[in-house]
Amino acid sequence: MELSDSLMYTAMQRLILLHYQKILYVDLTDDFYSVLKVSDNEWNLKVGGTESLKISEWFKFFAESALCYDADRETFRMFSNIDNLREMFRKNGEKPVRCSYKRKNKPDDSEFHQCVMELFPYTDKNGHLIVFLFVREATERNDYIPQSSVEQLDEKKQLIERRSNGGKRKILIIEDNPISRNILVNFLKEDYDIVEAENGLVGLDVLFYNYRDISAVILDLYMPVIDGFEFLQKIQSNPILAAIPVLVATSASEGDDEERCLELGVSDFVTKPYNVAVVKMRLGKIIKMREDAAHFFISEYDSLTGLYTKDAFCHHIDMTINGNPGKSFDLVVSNIDNLHSIEQFYGREAGRKVVVQMAESIKNCEISALFYGRIRDDMFAGFGFHTKGFSDSYFSGQASRMAESSPIANLQVKFGVYRNVDKNAPASVLLSRAVSAMETISRQYGVSVAYYDEKVVEKQEHDDAMESAFESAIEKEDFEVWYQPKYSAKTKKIIGAEALIRWRGKDGKLIPPGEFIPLFEKDGLIPVLDEYVFKKVCCYQKKRQSDGDEIIPISVNLSRASMFRKDFVKNYIGIAGRVGIEPSVVPIEITESMAVKSISVKTFAEDLIREGFSLHMDDFGSGYSSLASLQILRFDVIKLDKSLIDFIGTPGGESLIRHTVAFAKESGMSVVAEGVETEQQLKFLQSIGCDSIQGFYFSPPISQGEFEQLLKKC
Repeated sequence: MELSDSLMYTAMQRLILLHYQKILYVDLTDDFYSVLKVSDNEWNLKVGGTESLKISEWFKFFAESALCYDADRETFRMFSNIDNLREMFRKNGEKPVRCSYKRKNKPDDSEFHQCVMELFPYTDKNGHLIVFLFVREATERNDYIPQSSVEQLDEKKQLIERRSNGGKRKILIIEDNPISRNILVNFLKEDYDIVEAENGLVGLDVLFYNYRDISAVILDLYMPVIDGFEFLQKIQSNPILAAIPVLVATSASEGDDEERCLELGVSDFVTKPYNVAVVKMRLGKIIKMREDAAHFFISEYDSLTGLYTKDAFCHHIDMTINGNPGKSFDLVVSNIDNLHSIEQFYGREAGRKVVVQMAESIKNCEISALFYGRIRDDMFAGFGFHTKGFSDSYFSGQASRMAESSPIANLQVKFGVYRNVDKNAPASVLLSRAVSAMETISRQYGVSVAYYDEKVVEKQEHDDAMESAFESAIEKEDFEVWYQPKYSAKTKKIIGAEALIRWRGKDGKLIPPGEFIPLFEKDGLIPVLDEYVFKKVCCYQKKRQSDGDEIIPISVNLSRASMFRKDFVKNYIGIAGRVGIEPSVVPIEITESMAVKSISVKTFAEDLIREGFSLHMDDFGSGYSSLASLQILRFDVIKLDKSLIDFIGTPGGESLIRHTVAFAKESGMSVVAEGVETEQQLKFLQSIGCDSIQGFYFSPPISQGEFEQLLKKC
């Protein structure tokens, strides 16, 4: 066997520069190989003891040896079929092929090493298909993972530049009739690069893996295996693929199908037999309309961090799972705690810097993912091969490093991990499971990571059951309004109350509010519950009015989601009017954090006050900008949070409360202290002029019947 000087020079040059452990010269035509180089520390697997052997046998022996990682055995068994290798290079047009795998250097080694195998084919002067096979250990992340998002951004920019400079666009023609397909190819090949598919299934596969390069699809409707309608349905379920315009080819008799196609996102139609000028005109039109570089860029990459968007991230999960059937994977999500508050306190630009720094920190984790995405303003995700390296200490270390590199102090980061993901589940489901795990620790200080496991599954099932039962519970009035009295600090008589929700389960037991309120806040059901409580309180106040009883104000809590519902003020006014009570007897409580989170809250609050509602600030003192919040909105009452009340008994705490009460009174507001539990707290609050008291010292929340009995005693 003789090699030309130029080829040998090329091989040796790559060896020196890239430090390959193994180089093989492979003749795929005659099925043999020769070893050009094996590193000293690698055990050279030989078949039969000769230097010129069948490459198919080498792959087979490696697949069955102790050197090969279990998950990679099928890959090498596939390579042992020499026809598979020949066909692979024929289809690729003799382009280089690269794959990654794990192996031991020696049979008695305890560790597997991640390796990269690169195959460079060419046809020699005798017509033999020759391959140089290079193997080396992967020393960099991108040796054995898909392109990083930065590389993909560069690739995208190059693609856009090529197109803007008049480069040929690539179109996919899906047509089962070879004659019709050839006609289209001949029509369009001068203006476009053409990719052909003989049915919808092949077309889906081509589009799935090559969506970045394809500018448009020409689709026949009636084909075997998967027809055009099913093809359209499948790409519409994937936002990345749905962005690619589709031109449907129909015959005159298929006119009724156009409406169905339009519902499935088709961009335009052409009729058979083809009019060349019309096909070119309409194809150019849909490409021009959809090929706005910014639109394409935004649909796949987050403009701030360069990471995948949520839709693109999910698409690449599906691609990676489909392309690696023998591998296992992990999914990790990470969340910046309280990003909105950071932006409010430090400014929006500081929030942006935190997000950018977080994205960089995630990409530089010691255990690297294959690719990353920004799946929400404050949440990131990484997807990679399964590893045993994840542990509580690993993630607490990552959280500490991210906090240290953050542009603001005391950054809190939480992780949710889904190990050995279910590869049969859609990517969106995998993502929701990792997020569900993380949410179990969202309010736990000092805990950095949670894993998706049976406990999370049980909680999800429990949450799903509560969501499913919600509508029925509303209809059957299983939700009960309980009341916690507010007492005058001077007279110790009831002067008001706060309405609180309780849920009576099928077994007659009460479901704690902490179980269902955060869930309904997350899934968007909380506005319905808010309105339910408001109606109940209005009706109760009307009943007391009709019975001739004294009317005391009973406040209701308003969630952020309710406040931002369209026409909610008009809706609440309408409810009070239909019931026949004055809005002033049902004050509205909003939390301090909600009061300062958005300028638009000020508009809603002013609308409430203008319509006659009394506005109370709940949880005052629990946030980071309490005094500022009093300047933003016009409150009638502030409620001192229990966290402030617990400072009573300490000099600094009492001084803070004293000045807060004085400031509120000077501003014309009444003060309610909530969470009062001891006589010491009561006496101090009386001494500084606090108006009313709410807490277990006087009464816990009680049912409506118990509340009425209590009122009669007072």
